[in-house]
Amino acid sequence: MEKRMKKRKELKKQRETTVRLVLAGLIAIMALLAACLLSGIATYGEIKESEKRSEEFDQMIQESNNQREASGQDATLEAAREWREQEKEKYAAFEAMSKDWGIEDVEGFAYYEIPEAYQNAGGYLPKEVQVYIYCLCRDYEVSFPLVLALIEKESGYVFDKLGDDGNSYGYMQIYEKWHTDRMERLNCSDLTNPYQNVTVGIDYLSELLQKYGTEQDALTAYNYGEQGAREHLWSRGIYAYEYNQDILSRAEEIEIELQKIKGGAEE
Repeated sequence: MEKRMKKRKELKKQRETTVRLVLAGLIAIMALLAACLLSGIATYGEIKESEKRSEEFDQMIQESNNQREASGQDATLEAAREWREQEKEKYAAFEAMSKDWGIEDVEGFAYYEIPEAYQNAGGYLPKEVQVYIYCLCRDYEVSFPLVLALIEKESGYVFDKLGDDGNSYGYMQIYEKWHTDRMERLNCSDLTNPYQNVTVGIDYLSELLQKYGTEQDALTAYNYGEQGAREHLWSRGIYAYEYNQDILSRAEEIEIELQKIKGGAEE
């Protein structure tokens, strides 16, 4: 009897232990499920929040685009891009000339910085062009300061300037109609090219200097044309007038400035 009672107690104890283990397992499983459920809820919330932020960002970009379009900013930016491309093409001609000058070619050369007023008005006379002009002047035996002053008077250093109702071109305002033979002889076909323009202009100025003997009269013929100078000025005893005197005066000033630059470089 006693043995049976003892056995029943042991079986009861075993059942209780088993129940406790099962309950513990169930509790653990429920805890794990709850954790997963909470994690899923948090992840879903994060996804929704991210989607909301993305939608808000897209909306902000769209509103910004609409504002730019309404204000004309897009058109302005496009115009600016086109302007930059045009400017790049515009100044490409200055890169067309070789820059492998020898020491003997530039002996005595000093770079002249054009006045600020002309720079602000679109004037541009880079070192490469100045060296080219200097070499031409030396070859033609024409004063370098005189040519710089002439360019200043004629075009304000604006290499693509058009004058005489669109008939005169560039730095030295060459009227193509009167220089077709000269251009052919010099192998120059484009007066909008700064190098070709000064080549034709200096060749013409040199011819006038040789023919008339003085810078004053050569400048008059350059300005009026030879026939015009004779008919409108020389026949009336007028040799000095505003145009040629302005250029001669500026040539002297430029010469002084260049001498100062050379003197400073030698010190």
